[in-house]
Amino acid sequence: MDDISSGTAFLAMSPLDRFVPARNVIQQQAYRLVSGLTLAKSEEHIAVLLPLPLGLVSLKPLLLAAIMWRKLPLALFGALSSAECYNTVKLEGYGSFSGTQVNETFTGHALPHAVDAWLGMDYATQPVGDRRFTQSVPPSPFNGTKAATSFGKICIQEAQSGQTLDLQNEACLNFNVYRTPGVPLEQKLPVLVWIHGGAMYSGSYLSFDAASFAASSPEPIVVVNFHYRVNSLGSLPSRLTDEEGLTNLGIKDQRLFLEFVQEHIHAFGGDPDAVTLGGRSAGGHSVGIHYFHNYGIDEGKKPLFARAILQSGSVTARAFPSSDYPPYQIQFQEYMDALGCRLNATNSEALQCLRAADVDHVRNVTTAIFRKTELDFTWAFQPVQGGELLEKPGSVSGVEGTFHHVPIISSSLTNEARSWAIGAFETDQEVVDYIHNFAPALNETDFDLFEKLYPDPTQSPDSPYTNSRNSSQFSRFYAAMSDYAYICPGQETSYRVSSAGLPVWKMRFNTNNSYPVWQGIPHAADTKYTWNEPTTQYPLISKIYHGYLASFVLSGDPNTHRYPGSPEWVAYEPEGYGLDSEPAKQLVVQPGPGGNSSATCIEQDDIRREQCLFWRDPERAPRLNK
Repeated sequence: MDDISSGTAFLAMSPLDRFVPARNVIQQQAYRLVSGLTLAKSEEHIAVLLPLPLGLVSLKPLLLAAIMWRKLPLALFGALSSAECYNTVKLEGYGSFSGTQVNETFTGHALPHAVDAWLGMDYATQPVGDRRFTQSVPPSPFNGTKAATSFGKICIQEAQSGQTLDLQNEACLNFNVYRTPGVPLEQKLPVLVWIHGGAMYSGSYLSFDAASFAASSPEPIVVVNFHYRVNSLGSLPSRLTDEEGLTNLGIKDQRLFLEFVQEHIHAFGGDPDAVTLGGRSAGGHSVGIHYFHNYGIDEGKKPLFARAILQSGSVTARAFPSSDYPPYQIQFQEYMDALGCRLNATNSEALQCLRAADVDHVRNVTTAIFRKTELDFTWAFQPVQGGELLEKPGSVSGVEGTFHHVPIISSSLTNEARSWAIGAFETDQEVVDYIHNFAPALNETDFDLFEKLYPDPTQSPDSPYTNSRNSSQFSRFYAAMSDYAYICPGQETSYRVSSAGLPVWKMRFNTNNSYPVWQGIPHAADTKYTWNEPTTQYPLISKIYHGYLASFVLSGDPNTHRYPGSPEWVAYEPEGYGLDSEPAKQLVVQPGPGGNSSATCIEQDDIRREQCLFWRDPERAPRLNK
């Protein structure tokens, strides 16, 4: 079929038929362009429609057909055929990238509208070869234009669902940008930068559908996600990395990217003064690390973000021991032995050996060590206290006020640890031994108080943890771990920030997403609700939850553009620290009876208050490595 007849056949389709076969970005761009041209009422109207995707495939047949059908001027076709790129952006001192459009969610559903996108761009010189186990640095400038039309590689990690080996590479420090279409790049829009979770061990852009978040925003927006090194390649706690200044490499990747955003986001039509930093779980912990680092290299400087979202995350959520933590020393010895690197080698020799190791072998050794430490909560390959960006414990930074004074949203889920807490403990001693293993500095006084706050259901008939599922200690244990790791740290962050006079909005997410009933509302149940995913169990809640978050990114207030009909989210304003003060108010996001309505409302933040004071106690924090 010749150029003109093939284009005419496309134009002869009904609009619906033209759309249905257009399953990829290229086809839909072609449809959008030709539909726009053929619907134009005048050459002036055509000029308005021209900033459309052009260069990703040959549009010659379609444009020729449009010209023949509408008798458009051939001079117009000549101008269009010379275009090679869509939405090219120039990053000063770096290079130029051409973009694409995205029109589907990760689950294959149509977005409310397509979004402009630039995908898989490097933000650093890649940490490969001799650059493995080195601090990331900005990328080298290049000439010409690179096509940013496909996702980059994800970082080395265990092969799991969505993180298959073919998608992985050490050259993984890349980012994606999504933007509301039809808005001139000169108009600077609010920006959300999202840090993925995954226990500092795994994760990628696939855990956050940034295109869906952008497409569902009530106002124009820019949404960004990116990769950073995880597991042993992102943090290898040891004397070696301490002495060589190579601790917390993954966190430093994040820091480098935040600096990159400040320098270059304007090229994508983003406002560097309106950046919201967000993350869930380990991503939320990461947000906390950056938020609570207004000292050292950051003291007196403009923050790299204007507000923050911490979902199930806090700088005090995870224990961050120093490199001399005994389990870390054991893990490092196992790591070196498995890779055939000598422990008694010089630092230079040890690093040379580690950099020469086969990356598949590194992945396998890392996976084996992490999985062995996962259940006992002495997780391997975590950021270390005393390392760069964690020079001061998060609890100390909170008490001293050395955090960035910008507004936050903090959230946790009703039953955070219920899906992963060990369900086999039958005795009090098993619970105590487990906690003492990951927090060996806790003393007898600490455990005496723990016993009073979380009474043993086998010894105390009035314990709230009787009639437990799975085992006699399960309800007690998962409640304690939920408080230790998520609920109480979120409360501590909210208290410290609010007490500094800053706007804080706190939330309890109480909506299931098809998890088994016995798990309640477990950790990460809010994930897909964040970006208004249409496949969630309660789609209305998805709209409400996303509406609050998008409004906060757009305006610094979750109420300004909240979903119609959703209640006003009042600020979190605790009157005091102890039990003698009135609990502050928080939002609870939940469906109504039958699931087709919302029962989202305001409640008091009074769940296990006394227990939270135990985990939040600044005097106890050092014994918890917080």
